[in-house]
Amino acid sequence: MAASVLFACGLNEQKLPNFVHISEESNVDGSFLISCILGQRLRISNAGTVLVCLQHNYQHYFHAGMRLGYNVNLFLGKTLNVIDPLTEIGREGINCKWLQNERNVTTLLLDAVRAHINASVTQRNSTTIIIDNLAILFNLGATKQEVLQLCHELAELPKQYANLGVITKMSNCDLYEPVDNNVAKLGTLRIRAAQLKSGVSRDVDGKLLIEREVIERGEQEKGGELEEVLANGGYDLEIVRKEVLYKVNDRNVKIMSPGEIGVRV
Repeated sequence: MAASVLFACGLNEQKLPNFVHISEESNVDGSFLISCILGQRLRISNAGTVLVCLQHNYQHYFHAGMRLGYNVNLFLGKTLNVIDPLTEIGREGINCKWLQNERNVTTLLLDAVRAHINASVTQRNSTTIIIDNLAILFNLGATKQEVLQLCHELAELPKQYANLGVITKMSNCDLYEPVDNNVAKLGTLRIRAAQLKSGVSRDVDGKLLIEREVIERGEQEKGGELEEVLANGGYDLEIVRKEVLYKVNDRNVKIMSPGEIGVRV
């Protein structure tokens, strides 16, 4: 159901990059990427996942998963742990810990993530932290500096724990462009969900701009999709860029190449 979009983005492997950032332009809904990634991680044997629900609550991911062919309830409390501030705020109101002023919300979030990692990392072959979406933290009182500090702390986690990956998403990335750019630089895989320049299309919902850093030993032949080769000691750092079109259907996500015959944009 979601294999094509994961393959196009380079997210179909069991071992993901240490830090992946998804940027989402205004008027573009890239939540399907989170649902596709979540389903793929849950299907991996003995792989732990921590889902931080900031844009949508847990029930949203349950219904999205059912449409894509998986049931998150089967993994909840086992290989899947959920941090759901939205539901807690709705249930507890102003008394909720996420709305208290004693400690900023980014510190609370990082502590909650660390607690889940420490409780299960030794029992899992790998662990993935998925945060959707960072921009909601601004609505909960976080400053730009606090969000950036949180992301720097998250980027350090894979250095502290073996086989750990972090995936973040920021909506309205054009509104928070400086923050989004700085967070994206922390990752070796960057995905931007963008609008079509031509406007609305019945065949296409938008496009994904994918940028991946690949390190190769020795000299690398320049060509193909290679955009940049940087000397990095005894290694070459390749920055490879790719663009694909996507259409989100009720039970799957269709990926198309720009200029593909039969696609009207």
